[in-house]
Amino acid sequence: MAKCPHCGAEFEYDVKKKSVFCAYCGSEFNPQELKKDVKTAKKNESVISGKTYSCTQCGATLMTFDETAVTFCSYCSSQNVVENEVVKEKAPDVIIPFSKTEEECIKNYKRKISNFLFSPSYMKSDVIVKKFRGIYMPYAIYKLVHHGDCVNKGKKYSHRSGDYVYYDDYDIHAVVDSTYDGVSFDLLSKFYDDYSQSIPFDSRKAEEFNPNYLAGFYADRGDVPDDTYYSDASLIASNDSTRFLKKEKIFAKYGCTTPKVGYGVSDKRYAVFPMYFASIRSKDNKHIHYAAINGQTGKVAADMPISFIKYIIFSLILSIPIFLVINLIPMILPKVISFFVIVMSIIAWIMCGKELEKCNDRYGRYNDKGYSSLFVEVDDNGNKKKRKRERTYKMKAKYWVKYLVAILLSLIMIIFNPVQDAYYYGAAIIGLILIIWSFNDLVKIHNNLVSRPIPQLEKRGGDESE
Repeated sequence: MAKCPHCGAEFEYDVKKKSVFCAYCGSEFNPQELKKDVKTAKKNESVISGKTYSCTQCGATLMTFDETAVTFCSYCSSQNVVENEVVKEKAPDVIIPFSKTEEECIKNYKRKISNFLFSPSYMKSDVIVKKFRGIYMPYAIYKLVHHGDCVNKGKKYSHRSGDYVYYDDYDIHAVVDSTYDGVSFDLLSKFYDDYSQSIPFDSRKAEEFNPNYLAGFYADRGDVPDDTYYSDASLIASNDSTRFLKKEKIFAKYGCTTPKVGYGVSDKRYAVFPMYFASIRSKDNKHIHYAAINGQTGKVAADMPISFIKYIIFSLILSIPIFLVINLIPMILPKVISFFVIVMSIIAWIMCGKELEKCNDRYGRYNDKGYSSLFVEVDDNGNKKKRKRERTYKMKAKYWVKYLVAILLSLIMIIFNPVQDAYYYGAAIIGLILIIWSFNDLVKIHNNLVSRPIPQLEKRGGDESE
């Protein structure tokens, strides 16, 4: 990376002006026009140099390009000392420079958080927004090509003979000449796929890599094989081609409703894309909420936990008009209330089970191809085999016993049919209290669903907070 030719100090990149500047002497330069020594340029044109820090808590490794001595891990918020040793990494082919300032992106984050009625107050605090730091994330950009004939199957009604209906099968040929260049996926196992896909980049605006854009930012180091997303990239191109082919009437004529085109990756480029990233520790200090902001578009992806207190207050306020409306209805029979409690308990039980299943998928990251690539082993014959992973969340007694008690109390009232209505109302009140108590479980499960365990998987073998 070039240094100031006037004083030799490190440069910083000004996102607003799209220029690099020297904080010591005030010099300012265009990154594209900044000259470097010819010999140095030729020697280092394929590598980038910087200092690294490996988080002592979670094992994350980032590169920094300034004189930072102490920093915080973006993935678990732990304080770390930057190593003095300079390391060299293979330079990416292209880069998308930061075009949104940190202030603009934080405003977008606050706006998104404010739209969630039950979000905890700590998610909006100034302490949190100060944790955002600019990071260049590693990506692969794929080029997919199909030139030539494309064959799809179709059929058309021929005739009927007795109880049999006959159709003629057809091969529908189409000459397809198409190229998809710019399909991108992140190459970082710690970065969740659902995040990277929800805040996409426009890779058409990528520029030839220039290390001067890195000044003042961090860069993460990719650890996912670039062939991990070949099938996903091919599917994106195929689905888009289907959209165009469906406009051709011949496919509909011969009953081919979803014509497909096969694509292969013909080329790939390595890139770094800009992102503001923050990790937010939960109140129990056992989980992390992530927030990521696209440094090119300003789009935000963030974990959205729920404050149970806000949720209950809102529910109680909402229940007042509902209660008034119910009072206008003729007298409700006690047995109806018991059936109502049973139905509500069953619904809450099912919801709890589904949320737990989602938690398993999220914590295990079974649908995250980048993370799953770490669990693939290759034997001596070159065959790939996935390592088994244990499921984290199960329907334990502490979840289902509340629903069971509420259902049993109501069933007892219905079966034994006591004379006094007070028994019905007493059982119904207890059942509803248990259901409301179970909502606290649902909120906790949801908050686990939109959070991550403190990532201590690489250095210390597990989440020490458990």
